[in-house]
Amino acid sequence: MIKQVRTKQDLKQFVYFIKELYPESSHQVYPIFFFLMKELNDEILRKKDYTALLCYRENQVVGRIMYTIDASKKQGKDIGYFSFFDAIDDQDVAKEIFTAMETDLKAKGIDYVEGTFAPYDPDTRRGILVKGFDSDPVIFTSYNYEYYGPLLESIGCYKAIDTVLLDAEYSEKSKKRLSTVSKYFLRSHDVRVDPLNFKDLDRDMKDIKEILDDATNDIIYQDAPTMDMIENAAKQLKSFINPNLIRIARENETNRPLGFCLVLPDYNQVFKKTRGRLKLWTLLRAKKHITKARGMMQYIVEDYQNTGLIGHMFKVIYDEFERIGINEFEAGTMMEDNPKPINAFKKFGGDIIKIYRLYGKDID
Repeated sequence: MIKQVRTKQDLKQFVYFIKELYPESSHQVYPIFFFLMKELNDEILRKKDYTALLCYRENQVVGRIMYTIDASKKQGKDIGYFSFFDAIDDQDVAKEIFTAMETDLKAKGIDYVEGTFAPYDPDTRRGILVKGFDSDPVIFTSYNYEYYGPLLESIGCYKAIDTVLLDAEYSEKSKKRLSTVSKYFLRSHDVRVDPLNFKDLDRDMKDIKEILDDATNDIIYQDAPTMDMIENAAKQLKSFINPNLIRIARENETNRPLGFCLVLPDYNQVFKKTRGRLKLWTLLRAKKHITKARGMMQYIVEDYQNTGLIGHMFKVIYDEFERIGINEFEAGTMMEDNPKPINAFKKFGGDIIKIYRLYGKDID
């Protein structure tokens, strides 16, 4: 039986289903349920921008999905986007969930659906994990059972595109490489690398927008974020930000912004200890022992690409890692058809350790 989420009680079942599905998983990291309830209440029940469905068997939730309609740059039309797909390993359950979603989308003129994408933020938690099941997810990435991919394929979903996550080597060898690149870069470029400045955040946001507009090209899956999206992301990420790990490169003479790197401490190491509960003391205590970081974004303006600027920026960030006790680093998920950043990390010893797959499905 399929039921649409319409009440707070429905929403609570939707949110907490993940805890029932992964009661003993060694790698699943629960969200902070209080905040997720608040966010999804706003999106599903108040604004109604998203539709959420629950699937039941004998009065027990066995699957869920959430979806919306939005424009697709790649498709050149409005399509359906799905997120929060979770289900038991049962083809009939997956088929019933998708049939209900597709029937609704078809009635609204939509003939294609794709996912998973995180709601209201397409750059995080995107895709179904299809490789790399032996480690915890880092902040703003996800984990799922190995059967998810085959289950979706069994009901007619197919690969749209893969995103890859690299383990960016953090070692004396990689630090020496970055140091060498940095020295060569600075011989011919008068550039500084500033930390994010909370006292002049408006200026930094505008400079980041300028960098993204210049660096975004036809290979990138999404358009460059709007100013509103950047500001909203900044608000959502504020609790997780170490400003010394968010760097903006600028020309000294002109102050022209050239590059932007967003790195976050891996708060999943903290959230795993709380098991989805809001425990402030545990959060504060565990925060001091974070040893891993994730690169969320790295963009360089076109005329500074392949100059060594990205290496110079990460040399600065690696120096900060050493100061605060970070000894592991994963690069952000990158689209497989955008080889520049992937190759840049591989040059410094990075290796693909996880693959997240975005699945598409035609609506008959």
